Amino acid sequence: MIGIIVAEEKELLEVKKIINNLREKYIYEKKFYIGSIEEKEVVLVKSNVGKVNSARVTQILIDNFDIELVINVGTAGSVDNSLEIGDVVVATELVQYDFDVTPFGRKLGEIENIGESIKVDEKFLKLFDNINVRKGIIASGDKFIVNREDKDNIRNIFKALAIEMEGASIAQVCFLDKIPFLVIRSITDKLDGSSKIDFEKFLESSSKNAANILKEILKKY
Repeated sequence: MIGIIVAEEKELLEVKKIINNLREKYIYEKKFYIGSIEEKEVVLVKSNVGKVNSARVTQILIDNFDIELVINVGTAGSVDNSLEIGDVVVATELVQYDFDVTPFGRKLGEIENIGESIKVDEKFLKLFDNINVRKGIIASGDKFIVNREDKDNIRNIFKALAIEMEGASIAQVCFLDKIPFLVIRSITDKLDGSSKIDFEKFLESSSKNAANILKEILKKY
């Protein structure tokens, strides 16, 4: 079974549209949607925003279903100026830009027993061959970025293409549980000072783009 995690309601709605034979199950007051996409058995859940919420839901998902792959689907802000709204970024590795124990001699984002980043298995990245996506580093943190200075710092330090609030925490749980994972994010804003406006304006269309890419790779999985 493939586990699919989203953070926002509009992201949830777009993925639900491509699920067949939908049924529901409640665990710890979270609603899980079970069905199939391209004849692959899937279970979808909304984590809500942030790293703790997404990490919690990831573990519940793994503990209660026979999960062979976790896919985080949703939206992000662009850190790389070449990305446009609606473009889809697939993570090759995930970093937590706000994890900071540098006073103990570690690099910014470096986590004990994890490292500076969590890499995605190349075998699963091959699913995106011949699909119009950008592959690169995605940075996660518990802050909605709205200014160029933060954007530039994250790009310069981590070489990230995009930034969001859940992917790296989902990756961390999967890494520790030895479950493969993917992170698919469509750009809603360019982090140029109008991020809140852009995010709300393009959330639905970008969520649809990410869901379409999800459907495409499950045809090949």
